[in-house]
Amino acid sequence: MHNFRFKPVAAVLFALGFSTSNSAYAICDGCVVGAVETANLSITMAVNGVTASVTAMNTSLTSMLYQVGTAVTQGSNKVANTVETTGRVQREFDANLEKNRRYEDARQRYSVPDSICSESASGGAAQVRNSVAAIKASLRSGGGSTASDSKVAQALNSPAQTVEVDALRSASIHASYCDADDYAAYGGAAACPQVSATMPGADKRMDSLTIGAGPNGKTPDLTFSKAQTDAARMYTQNSGRRSVGPQLKKGQASTDAGSRYVGLMNQFLAIISAATDPQEQMIADSQPNEATKSLLAEARQSPSAESYYQQTASDNAKSSGQMSAREFEQFEVGRRYANTEYQADLQKMEGDNLLREQVRALSLNNWLMLEIKNELSRSNVINGMHLASTARQEFEPMFTSIYRDVSGSMGGSK
Repeated sequence: MHNFRFKPVAAVLFALGFSTSNSAYAICDGCVVGAVETANLSITMAVNGVTASVTAMNTSLTSMLYQVGTAVTQGSNKVANTVETTGRVQREFDANLEKNRRYEDARQRYSVPDSICSESASGGAAQVRNSVAAIKASLRSGGGSTASDSKVAQALNSPAQTVEVDALRSASIHASYCDADDYAAYGGAAACPQVSATMPGADKRMDSLTIGAGPNGKTPDLTFSKAQTDAARMYTQNSGRRSVGPQLKKGQASTDAGSRYVGLMNQFLAIISAATDPQEQMIADSQPNEATKSLLAEARQSPSAESYYQQTASDNAKSSGQMSAREFEQFEVGRRYANTEYQADLQKMEGDNLLREQVRALSLNNWLMLEIKNELSRSNVINGMHLASTARQEFEPMFTSIYRDVSGSMGGSK
């Protein structure tokens, strides 16, 4: 066992070192405490700062989320309002569209187009035709119609004369209708003092029946003037009603031979009536017809019909406001098929009106049928002439023979 012994100096140093160590520890403890407190304060402040930042961030985030939520809600409301508005507008649009469709359908079904006036005018055809029958009856011999020319009136309404007298009368009347061919042959004679400037050859040309008498190269007139009517009737007189024998006087008709003569004349005139009927019908159809006046006034309310009227109506129709049956018939057919203004009316038509107009478009067939009718009328005129010629060939020898007997038994004609 070792025994340690401290020397006095060592003892003193040990004592000093021991006490120095305790002081140092005391100083370090204060530093540590201070540092810890400082650290704690710093940490506390840092934590508080972070906490404040987090709190602020939370607040900002909460505000942002609120705003987002509000915006989303508002956006949803706007979308909902937009959808609702769109739906309402679409419903209103559909309702207005259906309303307009029904209105337009009703308009097409029940509206009255401008051209309806011309349609109603067509409904007067029967009235016009009845008037023609009355006109025709007045134009026949003894029917009460007089001619504007006194010589023509005498030829048409006086009893039949001998063939010679009838020929002389025809030549006298022809002096007013002399044409260039006549003048080249016997111009200057009583039968042709000069070429007619207004109606050359009118009493011997079929044009007087078909397009009206007039100068060479004239446009057709389907409504005749009085002078044109005289010329047409004289043409019928020369072509179909020329004399084959005179009518008997009272004393002559009282004999047996006279009775036979009257009987044969009646038979002959019955055939001639049929032979000249197409010509007389055409003349009657060409006379101004009072029944067309109101119908034309109504039809011309349509702009397209008025345009066609101004383009095609004859001068006689425009001056009197009346058309003949022939011209009225052609006007009714042609105002659709041959009228360019009608195309504008057609383009405005829809629905039922257009469907009805498609039916009216069959007027094209009517136009063609009208042309056929005109051709048949001309053929009938020619056939009538053939019939009249046949009748004359059959009856003229018998008239001549019996008339001689009548004249012999009476001691001559009276």
